[in-house]
Amino acid sequence: MSTANTQTVDQSDLVTLLPGIVLVSILPLSTLAALTGQIPGYLAGIPAWIALALLLRHQQRGQRTQRILLLAVGVLALVTSLLIGGDGAGYLLKALEANQMIIAMLVAVSFLRLVTLSGLETDEQLPPGARALNATLFGGHLIGSVINMSSVMILGDRLSAQRPLTPLQGLTLLRSFGNCAVWSPFFAAMGVVLISAPGASLSTLVLYGIPVAVIGLLLTSWQIARHPEVAETPGYPLHLGALWIPTFLAVLVIIAHQLWPDVSVITLVTLLSLLFTLLWLPVKSGRSAPGILATHVRHGLPRLGGEVTLFVAAAVLAAGIGALLLSLDIRLAPAHFGLVAACSTLAVMIGLAMIGMHPVTSVVLAGSILMPSVDDPDLLGITLLLSWSLGVSLSPFSGVQISLQSRYGIGALTLLKLNRFYAPAMLAIGFATLAIYTHLHGA
Repeated sequence: MSTANTQTVDQSDLVTLLPGIVLVSILPLSTLAALTGQIPGYLAGIPAWIALALLLRHQQRGQRTQRILLLAVGVLALVTSLLIGGDGAGYLLKALEANQMIIAMLVAVSFLRLVTLSGLETDEQLPPGARALNATLFGGHLIGSVINMSSVMILGDRLSAQRPLTPLQGLTLLRSFGNCAVWSPFFAAMGVVLISAPGASLSTLVLYGIPVAVIGLLLTSWQIARHPEVAETPGYPLHLGALWIPTFLAVLVIIAHQLWPDVSVITLVTLLSLLFTLLWLPVKSGRSAPGILATHVRHGLPRLGGEVTLFVAAAVLAAGIGALLLSLDIRLAPAHFGLVAACSTLAVMIGLAMIGMHPVTSVVLAGSILMPSVDDPDLLGITLLLSWSLGVSLSPFSGVQISLQSRYGIGALTLLKLNRFYAPAMLAIGFATLAIYTHLHGA
């Protein structure tokens, strides 16, 4: 092979590897910034900005346009704030941080996919009926609580291997995934909410989120049992081997948070995800572990491009809007964030989700607008988690619903019809949860 050809191959390899290497580099920087304070957050955000530059051009046109619009509005608001004499320096630094802690957590959690799928690699015959679908619903919920939307794709591909995914199967996967967002420490939802509602307690958010998730799953189980096609609809056979790791990790995060309350939950999740993968992968895969890790860095991490670019753009937008509102002395928040404000916020944010606003954007904006009026950050945190979970489950524009529509051919109107009773029921459950919290805590 000629020298020129060798250089071309090496350059091609570098281009392929570069996004993954950049995303990996955010892990030590973000962790050091969080644990030691020796590195400022905006320096830890540099890899996120480099990743944005590398990955944005490879995204679908609609996604790319949305990210550019969010960035443009945020930058315009920041510049306007500075021009009219506002103190926008702090907000500028927040924009430069680019949600680096969330991105670091997202990268670390993605490695868990390498060790949580052993119980899913099976060629078993898919059993039909309510029992099998309920196993998919509850087991998929546990798996999804750790590996996020990958669970929907893995289970969906297995269920659709022999015949197209049915609406009932799609509904099972949708609800299984959507209810994770209200409690799972490994979900981006929890990371964004803990940043948007500073001072909120993980244990409190989980304590109030798990009952909501259980009710949502039980309502889905009830709906599955009464569906006319349930008897001939296959489910996914999930075993203990696929479920013990997500359960163990969730418990581990909660215990670690109790032992080290001064360390942010996002940092704990990042560290535990990495440590567990590095310790368990050699046990599971032996000598092939280094190759598996390298493949994930090369091919797996760049697939996070959609989430990474969205988090960077949302950080800029939130910083810009916050700086502009401060410089103009505009107060959109109520005088006191209590039950009425929480319920109104929940309803508005679900409405925004239904018309296509991504929960990352709405949650970050809501946090920046409402926090000045918040005396109890746990109430705001519960509200934001409920809005994320219900928005994902109900909106035809959510990422999981779009995936079900495009990948498996399940129509948006079909899912809307299947949600027609679930939506008001879960909204009422959300209001009741907020009412119970405010009654018990006097918020």
